[in-house]
Amino acid sequence: MTHSPNRRRRISLAACAALTLVTVAACGSSGGSGAGSTGGSANASSGQPVDITFWTWTKNADKVTQEFNATHKDVHVTFVQTSNGPQGYAKDVAAIKAGNGPDLFNVEYAQLPNFVSQGLVQDVSSLVGGSTRSALGNAMNLTTLGGKTWAVPFDIEPQVFYYRKDVFQKYHLTVPTTWDQFKTDAAALKQADPGVSLVNFPIDDPSVFAAFAWQAGAQWFGTTGDSWKVNFQDPATLKVASYWQGLLDSGEVSHVPSNSPALTAAIGNGSVVGMINGPYEAAYLQPMATGQASKWAEVPLPTWDGTPGVGTVGGSSYAVSKNSAHAAAAIEFATWMSTNADAVATRDAGGASSSLPADPPMADIAQKAFSSTLFGGQDIFAVDKQAATTVKSGWTWGPLMLSTWSDFADEWAKLGAGGSITSALQSAQSQTVSQIKAAGLNAQG
Repeated sequence: MTHSPNRRRRISLAACAALTLVTVAACGSSGGSGAGSTGGSANASSGQPVDITFWTWTKNADKVTQEFNATHKDVHVTFVQTSNGPQGYAKDVAAIKAGNGPDLFNVEYAQLPNFVSQGLVQDVSSLVGGSTRSALGNAMNLTTLGGKTWAVPFDIEPQVFYYRKDVFQKYHLTVPTTWDQFKTDAAALKQADPGVSLVNFPIDDPSVFAAFAWQAGAQWFGTTGDSWKVNFQDPATLKVASYWQGLLDSGEVSHVPSNSPALTAAIGNGSVVGMINGPYEAAYLQPMATGQASKWAEVPLPTWDGTPGVGTVGGSSYAVSKNSAHAAAAIEFATWMSTNADAVATRDAGGASSSLPADPPMADIAQKAFSSTLFGGQDIFAVDKQAATTVKSGWTWGPLMLSTWSDFADEWAKLGAGGSITSALQSAQSQTVSQIKAAGLNAQG
């Protein structure tokens, strides 16, 4: 968790909702008229470069920082490697609260509301220019909260489907465009070879299921009057739960933790022949799929009714901590990382990343850097870019998402071994409501 259990200061929901409620597309990307951030110009009046610190977990970030420092005289960046996930966020929160935080740091879209609600990041509305907003387009919605901009997006990660072409050809399976066809494929594959599963359902990562629910039209968080409304059991979510519960109960999908030795082995030995995740997954898939060059392909995620539309998994942005006295310099660096071809090429050098840059032209740079031998030279970034245009509006992240993911943990781990998705949803909803209340906010659900 990133919030302290003794943080019980009362915040009015009207203020909190304006700060922490993230609704994709609903907030829009208008702005620049907010209160803005402190820090003044990126150019030091003394003629000396402004020194800023940058904390991140991303690959090649040290080289990106070196590239920036070599090509910019007004700002000098000190790079600090951090860890991702709960431990990394805990360090960020603790450092910022202690007054020792970085000027700029990485934060995933789902976690941004937590930092905003605690007052740990600066409103950068006045520092993100119109050209940047235009370049980053739809992704700006993910960092716009309450009509203000709180971070600069880097990537956007719509769910897509990776699959083994050779296996589909061997068993005469149809590449699914709908979830009905996906289920038919899963059953046919299991019947043809009981030792093979179409995909793995990750029992340690409920964010993948959340994106499925997002695609189906679910809205897990919202506000009613002066209260947060939490609902993990709306009809759309329950439809998705029933679908995947059926696949788990029938044994037609596997159920091991993501990025685990068990999953690595399953991909490597061919007992799992598909993967559903964001574009970033391609870089992780390649070393797992040893000896499978040119056997994989990527296609859009199946849909419920044939109408394109997806949720996202992951994706991150660059936020300016409240400790920074150089917000303008930090945003200059963040904007350069997200929209400059040299920056993206350096970040992705050696095929280090397959994340989809939020700036569409940068996807072409990323595509050139990524080795697609696993996919037989397919331009997977073209699939990703198209998928990014179909991200559904209306999804809302709650104010304490790390805690929410933790609330799923025990019940989620039981899935495939007698556990119930609906029970996990009920338990997580109850715990999430309690934790939001403990944070000093009204909540119902």
